Amino acid sequence: MGDETTTQKTLEAFFGLTSFRPNQEAIISDILAGRDVLAIMATGGGKSLCYQLPAVKLGGLSVVVSPLIALMKDQVDSLLDQGIEAALLTSGQTYDQRKAVEADIKDGKIRILYVSPERMALPAFQQLLREAGPRLFAIDEAHCISHWGHQFRKDYRSLSLIRDIFPEVPIIALTATATEEVRDDIVRELRLRSPSRYIGSFDRENIRYTVREVPTEKERFRRLVQFISNNHPGSGIVYCRSRKAVEETAENLRERGIPALPYHAGLSANERTRVQNAFLRGEIRVVSATIAFGMGIDKPDVRFVAHYHPPKDIESFYQESGRAGRDGKPSESLLLYSRSDFKIAEKLIKQENSETVDHPARLAKLSQMAVWCSGDTCRRRTLLALFGEKYPATLCGYCDCCDALKRQKRAGKR
Repeated sequence: MGDETTTQKTLEAFFGLTSFRPNQEAIISDILAGRDVLAIMATGGGKSLCYQLPAVKLGGLSVVVSPLIALMKDQVDSLLDQGIEAALLTSGQTYDQRKAVEADIKDGKIRILYVSPERMALPAFQQLLREAGPRLFAIDEAHCISHWGHQFRKDYRSLSLIRDIFPEVPIIALTATATEEVRDDIVRELRLRSPSRYIGSFDRENIRYTVREVPTEKERFRRLVQFISNNHPGSGIVYCRSRKAVEETAENLRERGIPALPYHAGLSANERTRVQNAFLRGEIRVVSATIAFGMGIDKPDVRFVAHYHPPKDIESFYQESGRAGRDGKPSESLLLYSRSDFKIAEKLIKQENSETVDHPARLAKLSQMAVWCSGDTCRRRTLLALFGEKYPATLCGYCDCCDALKRQKRAGKR
């Protein structure tokens, strides 16, 4: 009882919250008991608290592995504002900045340290951690470790060394998106010790799903403009498959009077930051982007996400569409596709490096995406089924397929 009380006090004192979201309290309890944890929680479900609060209570150093510098910086800034000693180590820092952080680690001044998977592989950094004696490791976006995952990163595979170097330190692996095979892969690759598994619901009930086949490029753009206009005055993200498409879509939207800017990896870091900040401040309504945009973007009031071209797999679609409506208010997801889109995607997959890409697995996921797009049964029910979750009803009443069925029933009554 006493430990529960102090956990509640920590929640209120450091995080300004009075209650936990689903699974958070149980996850935190397991970590404090020294158990490994696999946590699958939807975007906006409160993953960060699951390791930040234990880090505060455990004392000493906790290490968070994250794939994006922008995400790490946002987290560190937020923790510092809350009075929690936090820092990050990145290749973008100067030599003096990195040395200052390392000195603070040695002096025990850092409670939560954010690093990239690449840094974890450096022998000098591993030695620094041996001296510091970390109390907890948190692996964010853990699906990146799996070949079955939609964002596989080779450097994540090296994280298995954590178990070799720190066999008794608990590890929590977190992600918003993981099928059953990806979950098993995460546990196997990180060598988690009989981990507690917490699988939250994948149902984002506040998001309406709409999928439209478009016969021409003209019809594709018309549908997009109509969709954005119907969501006035909300802000949103439009995902495109290539940098060229991103640029053209942003320009075409501006010509229609819709404030939009492009975002992709080909832009300078300063330009990407400028676009991201303009979007966060509400200075532009729409960001037209590749998948380089979105992970860790702290904007809860995104009202819509449109996929101008279909993603290569269901996991990507779920993660990207889930960036809408993190505040819980009604939001919209639109996916536009043509048969040629999937032919192009298939060609691109086959051209990828066979040493790092499991072509049959990727092609199977693309086929799964195509089947879902062309389906005529409840989008939500079939989407959740792909993540191993059974929707309690036959129809959700909040997708294009359910709308079509309602129209058919009304027409049959006349």
